[in-house]
Amino acid sequence: MTTPLIERLATAVQDTARPVTDEDRADLTAFLPLAQVYAQTCGIAFDETRSLALAVHALAFVRRVREAEHLDALDDDLAAEVAPGRMAAVRTLVDTYCTPRDFPARDTEVLLLALHFEAAAQLQHQPTAQA
Repeated sequence: MTTPLIERLATAVQDTARPVTDEDRADLTAFLPLAQVYAQTCGIAFDETRSLALAVHALAFVRRVREAEHLDALDDDLAAEVAPGRMAAVRTLVDTYCTPRDFPARDTEVLLLALHFEAAAQLQHQPTAQA
């Protein structure tokens, strides 16, 4: 099963060194619905730009999981940018995807994904500019 978001992503990265493969599509089809359910549960709406940014991140993430690669730790101060409770909730989301794949996701993965949700949540709560 492929989704319009995955196809938008595939189009966006088709001319890069690593275009979207069938294996990527399968992994994204497993991961992105988990992210969408989390966003809906939290009342976070992703606009077109944020959806594509999340999909680009998800592509890199599912590849890291598949290739058993880990990112270096990030500055702990970045976690202060995330709403209370979001890290634990996103940890559950990440573990739901990673545990069956025998991949012990580090906090860096959780933080990077949580920042996508945080940015989308903050954008939707900003007042719109008046003309």
